[in-house]
Amino acid sequence: MATIREIAREAGYSPATVSRVLNGDQTFSVSKKAREQILKVAHELNYDHRLIKERGYSVAVIFAVTPQEELRDVYFSGLRKSLIESAEESNIELSFCKNADEVDVEKIDGIIAVGRFLSAELEKMKQLGIQVLFVDSNPDPHEFNSVQPNLQMMVETAIDYFVQTGYQKIGFIGGRSWDSTEGRNVLRDTRTRCFESRARELGLFNPEHVFIGDNFSVDSGYQVGREIVGKIRDDLPQAFLVASDPLAVGVLQAFNENKLTVPEDVSMISINDIDIAKYVSPPLTTFRIDTEELGKVAIETLRNLIVAPKKSKRMILLDADLVFRKSFSI
Repeated sequence: MATIREIAREAGYSPATVSRVLNGDQTFSVSKKAREQILKVAHELNYDHRLIKERGYSVAVIFAVTPQEELRDVYFSGLRKSLIESAEESNIELSFCKNADEVDVEKIDGIIAVGRFLSAELEKMKQLGIQVLFVDSNPDPHEFNSVQPNLQMMVETAIDYFVQTGYQKIGFIGGRSWDSTEGRNVLRDTRTRCFESRARELGLFNPEHVFIGDNFSVDSGYQVGREIVGKIRDDLPQAFLVASDPLAVGVLQAFNENKLTVPEDVSMISINDIDIAKYVSPPLTTFRIDTEELGKVAIETLRNLIVAPKKSKRMILLDADLVFRKSFSI
């Protein structure tokens, strides 16, 4: 194990300074650059991490999700709650803000970004000179670190379950993704792209069975459900993969109003496992995205990046379990 003197020599600071930093001396004033360099060298020289008493860090959370969106989709409120609780456990002070202009880089050690951002905001984050971690998405994997649900795994697993059941007509219901350049929902979402890729690979892709709403809300799902009834009621696929639970709830409402029953007329798998998923009729078979784990891994990852920055960017993908209920079963 490296000694204090070896770390001091490599980092370019006195042994006394290194000792006080590694012991988390709150009364000792040292620049952020010096602290980061000392901790980085300590980790590189395999100094016993149990002997490092890291000070508490300050992290800004740019939560670019509107209150209305947070109310419509409890996924985001669950993620906010998890970030707060995980930060408290890790002695990290969080401050929430709406955009990068509210961030004071002199007072924080890193940034967590959640939601939708314009290109100008992304560019500003790149120039801040501190660690930035996106949670739930990553607008530029070459520039930013991220912790995300493994949506590709969920989509491919759902399709595989449908195929194993004997289904050959499989449809998809999704929403549009945010375009940081245009500032609106226009892009094909990751789930849409993964569905098309996997379905084409299996020779099962039918564009007439793909329906994309304006977003991922219940209202959008309801409108898509009515569109499905109007266009293909007599030629339904055997199953739909739905990109989110709120979308699925809206689709179910439209189907119920028009006497289409799930799973008798068409089976359904969704993504998220929000609380209401088990109470709708029928209860949704859905992938459980663990927002508690998402927040915990995000806080842990950012803390490690603050202590020992990496040149290459990290994208951590978290898998999800499929919870079987009545909308689809094997």
